[in-house]
Amino acid sequence: MNLVNRGYIYIRPQTKFNTWAKQIDPELLLDEQAEGTVYLIEEEFWDDEKILQQYLKKITTHEFSSVTEEKDLWLSCNTTVEFEALFYVEIGCTCIDLRKDPLQRDAI
Repeated sequence: MNLVNRGYIYIRPQTKFNTWAKQIDPELLLDEQAEGTVYLIEEEFWDDEKILQQYLKKITTHEFSSVTEEKDLWLSCNTTVEFEALFYVEIGCTCIDLRKDPLQRDAI
């Protein structure tokens, strides 16, 4: 096991995001139990609200574009309150890699 020098923001879609996404693409398999996404961030931070605000635009861009590239169809999400209405959020600072093989990075 290795401690990775990253913290994380874990998000999972809530009903409001799922409803919007299914209006765009009715065949999407989303529900309240949908798998979430882990975004790695700096390991040390002191204010969850600030760290969420710092990465809010990057995360929403990734999540919205996974449904549609048409930005004019995206929901408004400029504040942490709006973000937390769309996604369940969990923030933490401990990441442990249980694997022995090296981490692999691919740009997206």
